[in-house]
Amino acid sequence: MVQTCGDPTNLASSAITYEPTDSALYKALGNYLKTVLPDPFRIRQGQQNRTASPTGPYCVMQLITIRLLATNGWTYTDTARVVTEMREVTVQVSAFGSGAGDALKQVCGLWRDFYTTDWLRANAPILSPLTAAEPRQLAFVNGERQYEDAWSVDLKMQVNYQRTIPQQFASELHVKTYEADLPTTQE
Repeated sequence: MVQTCGDPTNLASSAITYEPTDSALYKALGNYLKTVLPDPFRIRQGQQNRTASPTGPYCVMQLITIRLLATNGWTYTDTARVVTEMREVTVQVSAFGSGAGDALKQVCGLWRDFYTTDWLRANAPILSPLTAAEPRQLAFVNGERQYEDAWSVDLKMQVNYQRTIPQQFASELHVKTYEADLPTTQE
């Protein structure tokens, strides 16, 4: 826990908004994984404190890298400038329990298929699949010191992040002309 000196908090109040959030990415990917993982796999977001592992087979998603793919682009609305940055996002998907290897082979195989492209376009357009690493087995020993079936795969996807920056614009301009009193010149 971070300790403070007791001063009132100095909260940021930026009017800049961004999307999608990490939470939205996890939700979109989790909803997709529900369509391809066999029953009864449960899906969890990684790094959750004080959360027990589910009973039965389960899957954990963990965002591990974000890499810029191109220079930012921008568009304008009536009240803002919208900055778009294309990024490659890598999410590690780990499966634990009986059938973990088969489940991740299915995830990996379908990530490279038009099924995933079509499903994401229709249901979670914030993601576009790029590539998937080969599934790999993990050494996983549970609390009872027993080996459990555990596999992991890295899914790479493109995410177009948008930052909306409020800006003032002039939609009309009123011009008045004034005649100047200038001395005449002789040539």
